Amino acid sequence: MYKIYFFLIIIFSGFLQAKELTFDEFASVNFFAPIDKSYLKLNAKCRKNFDDNGKKKAFEVILYNKDKHIFDLNKHYSSHHKGHKYLKRPFYSFTFWNWFNKVAIETKSHQFMSNTYQKNMRRNELIPKEIFMEIVENGQLTIYFHYLMDNSKSKGHFVIVNPSEVKNCFD
Repeated sequence: MYKIYFFLIIIFSGFLQAKELTFDEFASVNFFAPIDKSYLKLNAKCRKNFDDNGKKKAFEVILYNKDKHIFDLNKHYSSHHKGHKYLKRPFYSFTFWNWFNKVAIETKSHQFMSNTYQKNMRRNELIPKEIFMEIVENGQLTIYFHYLMDNSKSKGHFVIVNPSEVKNCFD
């Protein structure tokens, strides 16, 4: 009898495993409510962080809307996180300040998606250099949000109103 149970478990275990969505599956299959246009304009402020010896730690652009901190665009020169120990320097990240199940970023030429489990309200995602550079150069990106708390989804095309601040920060 146990052989039958074992056989059934093996057969049906493949059906029970969750499949991570690709960017195309996530962006094209779901309905995303548009974000109000008044929230899509971002004001950038540069912040450069150095260690006690004057060595670069991280340069970041804090992105605000209506004086509220919304996102961070980061270039890391060093990191104390164990998971970042072997990353080639510099490396790049994008920070979201809310609870999300999934997030995706799309620029003119590149796409990024994350299904990462979120442990706190600050969600910092490592992103490819190409996406980072395109955001710096163009000052625009589309973000897809799948909120964790109420399962709603929204998307918006964000524009940085002072792109020279971003470029000057990372030069």
